[in-house]
Amino acid sequence: MIRTQSLIAVMSLGATIAPYTHAQEGDDLAALAASLKAQQALNQRLLERIEALESSQTEILQKLGAAERQAGGQAFPRECDEGLEELRDDFFDFQDRLDQMPTLSGYYDFEYFNDNRDDSPGEFRQHHLSLHLTKEWDQWRLFSEFEFEFGAKFEGDGADDLEEARGEVKVEQVWSEYVHSDALTLRGGLILTPGYWNVNHYPIVVLPTRRPLMVRKVFRESFVGLMAYGSRYGEKHGITYTGYVGNGRSVYFTKHDDNEGKAIGGKLTWHVPTNDTVDTLNLGLSAYHESPSGEDRVFTWGVDAQLRTGPWELLTELAKRDATEDRTGFYLQPSYRWDEQWAAFYRYDLMNIEHEGETQEHTLGVNYRPIPDVSLKLEYFHSARSEGEDADGVAASIAIAF
Repeated sequence: MIRTQSLIAVMSLGATIAPYTHAQEGDDLAALAASLKAQQALNQRLLERIEALESSQTEILQKLGAAERQAGGQAFPRECDEGLEELRDDFFDFQDRLDQMPTLSGYYDFEYFNDNRDDSPGEFRQHHLSLHLTKEWDQWRLFSEFEFEFGAKFEGDGADDLEEARGEVKVEQVWSEYVHSDALTLRGGLILTPGYWNVNHYPIVVLPTRRPLMVRKVFRESFVGLMAYGSRYGEKHGITYTGYVGNGRSVYFTKHDDNEGKAIGGKLTWHVPTNDTVDTLNLGLSAYHESPSGEDRVFTWGVDAQLRTGPWELLTELAKRDATEDRTGFYLQPSYRWDEQWAAFYRYDLMNIEHEGETQEHTLGVNYRPIPDVSLKLEYFHSARSEGEDADGVAASIAIAF
């Protein structure tokens, strides 16, 4: 976690620009300029408040240190005790005020890709700058994730279209939730569909640079709606459940829905008792259903497993979508960690999309963490397509959490 001074302006700018990334008319640009001006004024007030709080903290600590040096290790006179107590109260009051402020964290990643396809030159990618804003009050939580992808830039001169636009600015997810108990939490907002790679999509968390082919191509990436989830554990096993209802697929997505039937889905995970033969064994079953207007119904189901024992870990998933365009995806990824710094993995991928053909991939990679918040990655992959040319390539990246 870091302090917010240097990033408030960036985060606020992303939150302001995001609704306008697809603006089509000059009026939208004028509205954007006015909104930015108002946001800049708000940013300045926030920065002044933070500077005042930090100045108060520095002054309190200086006074406390001076008083302790003056005492020279001797017992404080009664007057000093009262003064120090007042200083401590001021310090704790300041700390309480800091605790009331939202927490800012996030990650950054930079990548390199190269393969031997004729139309695919080697390239560097400034992929993500992701800012996470979190706030908690007792049983209530708020979380938001703003993403700036591929060095996003939007610039206009009053014409209908934005000029020299590149990259993407978006709200990846934003939700609030109420924690009733371990067995029941209610969440509402823009929510990622439950699944290992979808929820753990952060490059600082996963080992590879390239995610499995099936991720976000079989199950949908996210939805706007309500979710309930919780866990119940016995002496040796447990159950985790997730159920959700939300808007179906729509060109407007977060704005409104064209599916009166709504989309429903869920996931059930069984934490299997292992009698100490392995550290962790989780088996999951997922399902999703919706009936888009004017289209065939969409039904998706999947099974997944996670196995850990000592330095070994195995992740695998199989999912199938029955719709106008059927899709099937599968991956198997074993990995080995020598210590807290070094890890290696292999992954087999299979992705079949009706009318597009089948793709199989083999990936072998290594991951090195010089410090816990920095991940250096290097991998080799071979891709074989039923429609199109095969390819060999490499991918490398650096991911940093803050």
